Amino acid sequence: MGVFRRINYIAGVFWQFRYYVLCTVLALAFWDTALIKPFRFFVVLVHEVNHAAAALLTGGEVVEIRTHWDESGHTLARGGIYPVISAAGYVGSALMGALLIYTGLYPQAQRLVLLLIGAVCMGMTMGYTPLGGLDFVLGIGGGFVLCAMAIKSRQMARVGSVWMGVMLCLYSLYEFRTDLWYVPELTDAGLLSA
Repeated sequence: MGVFRRINYIAGVFWQFRYYVLCTVLALAFWDTALIKPFRFFVVLVHEVNHAAAALLTGGEVVEIRTHWDESGHTLARGGIYPVISAAGYVGSALMGALLIYTGLYPQAQRLVLLLIGAVCMGMTMGYTPLGGLDFVLGIGGGFVLCAMAIKSRQMARVGSVWMGVMLCLYSLYEFRTDLWYVPELTDAGLLSA
C-alpha cells in the first residue's frame, strides 16, 4: 500500500508542475530557432537590468543599458559596489526566474512579481537605452506584454510567469555554461574574478 501512495504522491507533484515541464521541453526543443530568439533577447535585457538595478541600489549611476541581437549586452555604470553589480546579472536573473516559479503557489503574488518585472524593464529601458534601437523596442514591448498579462487575468499572468520563469532559469544555466567555458575573460564572471 505504501508504494502506491508514493507513486500517487510523485504523480501528483509532476502533475502540479506539468506546465513548467512542458515549457522547459518546448524551450529546449526550439532553443536555437527564431521562435525562441526574442525571448532569449528579452532575458538578456533582464540580465542587464539587474546590473543596472544593483548599480542604483549600491549608490551608483547608470549611464547606459544595451542589448544586441547576438545576445550580448552591457550596462555602463559609475560608482556603486562593483562585485555586487557584476554578479547581479546572473544572480538576479536566476532569482527572478525562481521567484516566478515559486509564486505559482500564490497567484496574486505571481501577478505582482510579473507586473514588477515588466514595469522595471520598461522603466530601465526608457531611462537608459538609446531611443529607437531594437533593444529599446523589444525592452518596451516585452515589458508592456508582461505588465498586460499580469493585469489582464490570473490565467494570463500564470502563463506569462511560467514561461518567463522557465526562460530566466534556463538562460541563467545556459549563460553560466557558455560564459565560463568559452570566453570567460569577456564576461561578468571573468571580470569579477579578475
